[in-house]
Amino acid sequence: MQNTNQNRAFTLIELLVVIAIIAILAAILFPVFAQARAKARQTACLSNMKQIGIAVLSYAQDYDELILPSQNDSNGVLVSWPSLIQPY
Repeated sequence: MQNTNQNRAFTLIELLVVIAIIAILAAILFPVFAQARAKARQTACLSNMKQIGIAVLSYAQDYDELILPSQNDSNGVLVSWPSLIQPY
């Protein structure tokens, strides 16, 4: 007569092998994810710079090819280029 109540569980070695495989995969994938995140930041920065350039050119086109001046408004507050191109 065979024992029908067999103990079916993972051994310690099997668990350690699985944990080691997961750790190796994580060590391989973390730098890849970091590079992808850095590339995404670089792309976003490039897009922002392009938008700023387009806004400056639009301002110059609207004001007879004048580049953004730094000036004081009627209250004596300095008006700089970021506030001038904000509507664009």
